[in-house]
Amino acid sequence: MHLILLGLALLPYAVLAGVDTWMHERSRVVPPVEKILHAGLGVSLIAFLIGAFTDRNLLALIALGVFAIFLCMDEFGFHGHLARRERYVHFASYAALLGFIVTWHTLGVAA
Repeated sequence: MHLILLGLALLPYAVLAGVDTWMHERSRVVPPVEKILHAGLGVSLIAFLIGAFTDRNLLALIALGVFAIFLCMDEFGFHGHLARRERYVHFASYAALLGFIVTWHTLGVAA
């Protein structure tokens, strides 16, 4: 049941991240440095999810910290000029990711 609840909690973020990716591909050219940041975001997010879904909490917490650093660099370095609609998608995806993190914590991150 634990994995099912985590999977359901992840769905809103996954959908919004997909929409954001589609918007990146459709609306603007992403510079090479931002692509490198996106790769770092992807690797750290995957590491976080592996840790979260397999009860490797130290891995998950470290990866989440790295993800947050890359996310701040990406957001403050490259997203200041984005269209309002894309900014809303970013905000919604951050809220959805926070929902997943709260669910993960509630289900036993400290266990």
